[in-house]
Amino acid sequence: MRHNGYMSRATFPSPAFPAYPALSMNKPEGWVELAAVGLPLAIAADVPAKQFRPNVLVTMTRHGVDHSMEAAERDLASRLKRLTRFREESRVQDEAFGGQRLTITGRFSSGRGEIIHQVVTVVVINRGYVYDVVEITGTCSAQSGENIRNDVVDIMKSLDIACE
Repeated sequence: MRHNGYMSRATFPSPAFPAYPALSMNKPEGWVELAAVGLPLAIAADVPAKQFRPNVLVTMTRHGVDHSMEAAERDLASRLKRLTRFREESRVQDEAFGGQRLTITGRFSSGRGEIIHQVVTVVVINRGYVYDVVEITGTCSAQSGENIRNDVVDIMKSLDIACE
């Protein structure tokens, strides 16, 4: 490759390649961080062995300029349909963190026959040349009780997404 003396550098982060959003959420007493699962954020209730472990997991993906909330919604709907007997209970679309947000609440049957409650929120944030998609999933079993279910929802609501 030939050049005429001056060469610039492409860098990350930069205006063309923005840094990933910073994420934080509340971690109640009795919940532990799951650092080894390979996700940006993940916590779970500390429960006795062989019990379903309520959890809140956060993923983040980056997409090109042609991405949209509709594409994120189709992807999520496809994944939820693969859950055994998934039944959607509610769907809310609004705006948050400078982007569009979709929250789907539902339940499905686990492999052991227990009912699992799940809330999934997807936020699509336009970052200029790219879109960041942050997804937070809260899961607990029906046997966990209403207090744990409320804890999961409260943790999810506490998620903060900060873009520089």
